Amino acid sequence: MNNRGRAGCGCLLILLVIFMVFIGISIHPFTLRIIGKQFRYEDKVFKSDVIFVPRFNEDKNGEIYIDAFREYWAGNGNIISIEEDSIMGISMHEIVTRMAKARGIKAEAIIRLDTKGDAGEKSERIKDAFIKSGAKKVIIMVPEYASRRFHLLYGSSRDKAGIVFIIKPVSVSYFKMDRWWRDSGSRVILFREVCSLCSYYFKRFKYGDNKKG
Repeated sequence: MNNRGRAGCGCLLILLVIFMVFIGISIHPFTLRIIGKQFRYEDKVFKSDVIFVPRFNEDKNGEIYIDAFREYWAGNGNIISIEEDSIMGISMHEIVTRMAKARGIKAEAIIRLDTKGDAGEKSERIKDAFIKSGAKKVIIMVPEYASRRFHLLYGSSRDKAGIVFIIKPVSVSYFKMDRWWRDSGSRVILFREVCSLCSYYFKRFKYGDNKKG
């Protein structure tokens, strides 16, 4: 009798069962929820010179800017700096200024910041702009799904020329952190974040920490 084949099939079956159990565990909602939360990073917020709001095209209702207004009213920043962009020919500075004035914030408190290039190039230009302005503490308002990436982009520069960047994640309605796998829009956003993080690590691996511009 040839029992070797049966033993081999038994081992293969056991391995297959183990693999299926592992896959089942990995796609369990609890596990998926933990995966989503790995993209979130938060610093303790304290009074700063500037509240900076990068441009996120997904933020159709201006939820991040509204949260920045709250931080401003709480006394956590002297001015609100926004990344310039345009929507149907209207500048973001004009749009946000209107939003701010409707909430009792003077137009002078909203400052535009012109940036160009990819995420890495933008971050370097933004850092340099704040350093030249004399800012020492900057709160960066970002949706929670992007907060880990912004921590990586700006966290390494916390002591650059004495400037500190504080990451403040914002909970936005268009991204479902606790059930991102069930919402098509949230899945797309998280997939983009994975691609952005992979690009960041690839550039770090390829160029090292000294690449600039």
